[in-house]
Amino acid sequence: MIKELKINNYCFYYTQKGTGQPLLLIHGSLCDIRYWKKQIDFLSQYFSVYALSLRHYWPNNFNLNNGSFSIKQHSDDVVLFIEHLIKSPVHLLGHSRGGAVSLKVAINKPCMIKSLILADPGGFIIDNYPSNNRDEFRIIAAELIANNKLEEGLELFINKVSGNQTWEKMVSWFKNMVYDNADTLLGQSKEEILLFSKEKISNMFMPSLLIGGAISPDPYPKILDKLQHFLPKNERVTIHRSSHGMNIGNPKTFNEKVHSFILKKA
Repeated sequence: MIKELKINNYCFYYTQKGTGQPLLLIHGSLCDIRYWKKQIDFLSQYFSVYALSLRHYWPNNFNLNNGSFSIKQHSDDVVLFIEHLIKSPVHLLGHSRGGAVSLKVAINKPCMIKSLILADPGGFIIDNYPSNNRDEFRIIAAELIANNKLEEGLELFINKVSGNQTWEKMVSWFKNMVYDNADTLLGQSKEEILLFSKEKISNMFMPSLLIGGAISPDPYPKILDKLQHFLPKNERVTIHRSSHGMNIGNPKTFNEKVHSFILKKA
């Protein structure tokens, strides 16, 4: 059941299931609360699981009159969501661009984070990697969408972040979700790439779990290498037979890794 929470005149949509320590799930590009459908039932047996749709994402519409589209805006929103609704430190799990949002929350408000879980995080630069040139595909995909070439734009974006021919293999519910959020690429293509200094990362002392897909394309494996090197208290796991969307490709293993990590660090 989708719930509403109004904060500063903006209506956020989220789901909550289970009891216990709070686990907050933050989706990535073109996704929303539905992205976590294969996690919530299992993890809610052990934790109070919250999934939040970020500003501009379904069931809201993309509209820059309702706030900027940026990692900063989204991380500020996550902080307010925790303060207004959860009201206690959380285990924070972010996937892809949601990993960048989660990382910024953890840097700015470490007292709010019991543990940090980053699944193929992206959308930022760390230690001069990756280069800005790598993200030109976002601009091209957004231009295609703006010119009513929706399928072409979405296919380009998904195949770039998850590997060639991923789009044609996507299940219908995932494609429907992506179509619902297509316009968010118009905002994402214009946002500044966030820079995380290795000094800030090196001063994050909460327990951290780094999750990668065994066949995830660049730049995700190398970003995880950088984070593994700089984060003081981290563990790293690889989800076999899976690419960037490893929580969908191999949910059983993904869920078990998240569950066991939180139990150890709780």
